[in-house]
Amino acid sequence: MNRKAKEVIRILMIIVGNVIDAIGFVLFVSASGLIMGGSSGVGLLISRPTGIPTSAVVFCVNGIMLLLGLVVFGKKFALSTILSSFCYPISMAIVESAMADRIITEDIFLCTVMGGILIGLGAGMVLRAGASSGGMDVPALMMNKYLRIPLSTAVYIVDIAILLPQMFQTPGDKVLYGIVLVLVYSTVIEKVSLIGRNRVEVQIISNKSDLIRDAIIRDLDRGVTMMKGRSGYLSRDIEVVMSVISSRQLSRVERIVHQIDPTAFLVVNRVSTVVGEGFTYPSAPDPVVEETSAS
Repeated sequence: MNRKAKEVIRILMIIVGNVIDAIGFVLFVSASGLIMGGSSGVGLLISRPTGIPTSAVVFCVNGIMLLLGLVVFGKKFALSTILSSFCYPISMAIVESAMADRIITEDIFLCTVMGGILIGLGAGMVLRAGASSGGMDVPALMMNKYLRIPLSTAVYIVDIAILLPQMFQTPGDKVLYGIVLVLVYSTVIEKVSLIGRNRVEVQIISNKSDLIRDAIIRDLDRGVTMMKGRSGYLSRDIEVVMSVISSRQLSRVERIVHQIDPTAFLVVNRVSTVVGEGFTYPSAPDPVVEETSAS
């Protein structure tokens, strides 16, 4: 499969993931009065007392966060999030219009489970495609960049800040179901984005090892070890690029490597445990290995 076909499949995966996410949110979360985090949670927080469509609020929030991300993280980050930033609220608006306040089920338990599964499936597909959902990921990424808070912890902090005010406008039982919803979709996201993957070690053999090393350090902010080797058939000296990355970064590494050297040889190993800076405790200002995406 050539590069164009792969990119088309990747874009389709991002779009389909956002549509599934929007369907789960509109049909089961918004309709049942549950609470949740992210830009959708901000939308619920504003739309319920004001009557403004949730999709309109999410569109504005994502637009603001996209501009903020462009200023703070640059054009490359903005390009990786722009599709999801607008595809999600547009999909949400279409589903809102199509359903016209019709309710699939009033069973709060079914809404919690089905909403969690669909939202997790959609968001997991977006992450698996190597894209970012944007929105409230931006404040979490800023906390990671400027305060050195691990990204996974920063995401939880942002979500809690969004969930807490919703609790004051939501009945107690729906608050509890909302917490279950967050747990369900968080679990599904992890499972979908890591299907067949885990934290991984990549070993790359290429004649352009220096360019690949520089790209991994520059674009992924990952530590790299250069190892000497010898090819078995021709007995030539070779350099092996080795790096341990979070599983969500594997597709990005594959893209970077094959853009530099389409003939590069990659070995990917599952790693059950990694102990060190950026994985089990926050990175130092000049890290060797730094966690730059959710584990």
